[in-house]
This record gives sequence, structure tokens and C-alpha cells, in this order.
Amino acid sequence: MTVALPSREKPHESGTSVTTPQRYNGPARDGDWANYRDLITSLYLDQNKSLKEVMRVMREDYYFFATEKMYKIRFNKWGLHKKLRAHQVAELLVQRGKRAAVGKHSVSFVHGRKIDSDRLNTYLRRVSPARRKELEAILSGKLDASGAQRRSIEEIICRTPSPEPEPEPVPRYLDAPDGLRLPEECMQIVHNYVGGAFDASLWQIGPDNGLMFPQRGKNWLDPVSSARQLFINGFTEQGFRMIKVTFDDYRDVMTRQDPGLLVEACIALGALLQSGPGLGESLLNYSYGLSRIVFGPRHPLHLLFARLKDANPSEINKFIGMIMQSFLQALQRQSNLKPTYLATIYRAMLNSNFMEAHTARKVMQSLLDDLEAVSSPGSPTTHENLKKDIDLIQHHVSWLSNLHNKPTESRAAAKTVVEARGKDPRLLRFSAYNMLRTLPTSYAVGAEEAIEMLYQSLAICEEEFGRCDNATVTTLATLQRFLRRVGRVEEADVVKKDFETRWDEVVDGMSKPNT
Repeated sequence: MTVALPSREKPHESGTSVTTPQRYNGPARDGDWANYRDLITSLYLDQNKSLKEVMRVMREDYYFFATEKMYKIRFNKWGLHKKLRAHQVAELLVQRGKRAAVGKHSVSFVHGRKIDSDRLNTYLRRVSPARRKELEAILSGKLDASGAQRRSIEEIICRTPSPEPEPEPVPRYLDAPDGLRLPEECMQIVHNYVGGAFDASLWQIGPDNGLMFPQRGKNWLDPVSSARQLFINGFTEQGFRMIKVTFDDYRDVMTRQDPGLLVEACIALGALLQSGPGLGESLLNYSYGLSRIVFGPRHPLHLLFARLKDANPSEINKFIGMIMQSFLQALQRQSNLKPTYLATIYRAMLNSNFMEAHTARKVMQSLLDDLEAVSSPGSPTTHENLKKDIDLIQHHVSWLSNLHNKPTESRAAAKTVVEARGKDPRLLRFSAYNMLRTLPTSYAVGAEEAIEMLYQSLAICEEEFGRCDNATVTTLATLQRFLRRVGRVEEADVVKKDFETRWDEVVDGMSKPNT
């Protein structure tokens, strides 16, 4: 039961005061602690806030209620201390010493916090005689670590420093109600979401450290792409019916807490933002309300949708792109993601204007380099699937370098549909949708040529995916529009009737529950 507490005045950064409703949702549970572990750690260690300040921020901004004793118990369990402990210093010295002996440079982290050499030297210089004896006893093996200390030691990482990536220009603040610092807040919420999901074992890691995605009976994102084309081609009623089915499937994905949920929601939002006024906002409002029902008001996803819902519309694309990149980076810190999965996401981000072309090309090239290194001479990995993955990413890199946003892009996409026939259904489906998406901006492609391309792609989609597949029927809807444009009205009427006949079968098939 949620009990509304009286509102009180809270000073705003600008010096004014705003009213913040205080809602009590019960004391924090184990799942809440897991979801907010990264945020609490950041507030306490990185931002150097006192425990009372941390409690206030969590209570007022995240409706997270816990007593001081509960925090201290949890801090001990996590091994969370502002000052280095003797057992931590001992472990850092051992690990760094072993690496130095073989000529390796080291960067060290304790609970994700970077510990440089100056801090270690400061500790050794200032440590009390009693603590120095404890440190010497641990190093000599005379003193064993306790259970809590062993758990803390497990959080210590020493590795070779990585080259610093070039930061993308991201605005420090976005216009938002109450002057919220949306980028910083949302990046922290994303990290809490990923960390909490792994801590609670909601997401599973395979033997090769690969993130495991559950099998689904159907893909809810394909209908979003179809809906976009239906709106463009004037099939408004069918477009809205497709959106309704999409929302129903989205609810099932959210209930399962699929690891692909956040990325897919952002991709769907991008497609709907380009489809017409109010459609993207509808999905965002639906996500906001549904996440509150499914997860509750304190869940990171609901908090994220709440911030996104209040973002300035003029900044929404850049903002969503930042969230998606932050999410993918957080996942990659704890698991391996398939390069082809990442490539597909980056292309979708580019198509939705969530990412600049030069950035997409750079990350794609990096994925390709990693895959080619695996398949270099002498490597045992020679499986045919690896070659297909390399070919797919090479296609994306070449496309971004030579064809993206060119006036002949749809022509090249139609050619790829033909070339992928019977070889790579992933590339074929992607290219079919890419041809439809880029036809309006491919100024070098005339209407008659577009009709020829559409007929050819329609035949291939029917052969590869079936007569009532989303890609097939959407191609049919686009074909009738171009036929009408060049005055082939009777032919267009026949195609439209064919579309409407197939359309009922498409919706019936999509509406059936997964098996």
C-alpha cells in the first residue's frame, strides 16, 4: 500500500524552492538494494556525501526508504568504506607486485573506484603502527581475512590500463522541468538497472561470458517498422492497428524483463518519432505507465521513462542515443555481446538519428577488426557462421562509408535484397526495410525505377518470408503508392485490394499468443 506523505519545500539549485511529493512505498527490500547499489555507491564514494546526505537524496529523489542501521549493514555487506582497509591494501600490493614482476603496468579498482599509486603511497605513509602490524600480518599469511573482508577483496581488480576513448560531445545539461540534470541522472539510473539485473540473476551469462537472450515466439520490433511505412503510405487505420498489436507484445516483453527491453524500446521510439506527431509520445507515455504497474515507482526503468518523458523534445534524439550507448557499455562491462547484435543496434540508432554517421562507422570498424582478429591464420575458429558475421559487418561498414544518405541509397538496398536472396535472411530483411525507408530521400531513383525495385523485392520477400510477412505486406503497401503516383491507377487498385486481403491475415497472425 502506498501512503502519501505531506509535501515539503525543497530548495532548488537556482535558489528557489520546489514542492516535492513524499511517497512512502515501504522499507527498501533486497531487490531495491540491488537496483540502487551503484547509485548509492556513487553518492557515498564518488560524490563523497555523508551517510545522512545519501539517505536524504535516496529518500527525496528516489522514494527509497531505509534506516541508518540498514545502510550500515548493507555497506558492511558490500565492503563499502571511504577509507582503504588493511586487507584491501594488502591485496592491491600483492596484485600490483605480481604484475610489476612481469613488466606489466597496472590500474587498480576497489568496488569500481580507481585507486592510483599516490593514494596507496599516502596510506602507507600515514598508516598507524597498529594498522601497519595488521598489514604486515596479512601479507605474511599470519592473519586470515574474515568473510566480509574476502568479499571485499573479490571486488578488487588490477588490470592493464586501457587507452582512453575520445569522448562524444554530449551537452552537460538538457532543458527539463525543475532543472533536472537529466544526462547525469539517467546514466546513473542505467548503470543501476544493469547492475541490479545481474545481481538479482534476472539476466544470465553463458559459458563464454555471453549475455543470454531468451527465445521469443515473435519479434515485436518488426511491426514497428511496418507501422512507420503504413503511415507514410496513407494506411492510417492499419498503422494504428499495427501499433496496438505492438504495444500488446511490448507489454509481454516488459513483464519478462528481457535484457533487450530498453534498447528495443528506444529503437521503437525512434521509428515512431519519425512516423507522425504524437506517436512517439504515445509509446513513451505507455512505457511510463506500464513500467510503474509492472515494476513499481522505484524501479530504474520507471525512473528512466519518467525522465525521458519530461525531456525537451528538441533534444530527445541526442538524449536517447546517450542512454542507449550508456546501456550497451554497461552490459559489455559484465558480459560479451555478439558483434552482429551490436552492429544491428548501431545501424538502427543511425537510422533514428540517435547517432552520427562518423561515430557509427567508427564503432562498426572496431567490431569488424575484433572479428577478423579471431579468424586470423592460426586461430581454431573457422566456423561458417563467423564468416557470415564478418560479411554482414563488412557490408555495414562499406555502406556507411559509401552509400549512407546518398541519392541512390534505396537502389543499392534493392540490389542487396537480390544478392542476399537464399543466403542471409538477416541482411535480406534489413535491406528490404532500408529500401522502403530511403525511397523518399533517394532523389536519383525515379518512380518507374522504384516500381521495378518494389516488384522485384516483393517477389523475393514472398519467397523468403511468406505472403503475409510484415516486410512483404509493407512492400505491397508502398508499391501501390508509387503506382498511383505515375498514373497506373487500375494497377494500384488491384495491389491495394491484394494488400487489404493479406492485411487481415497479418493482424490475425500477430494477435495470436506466442507458443
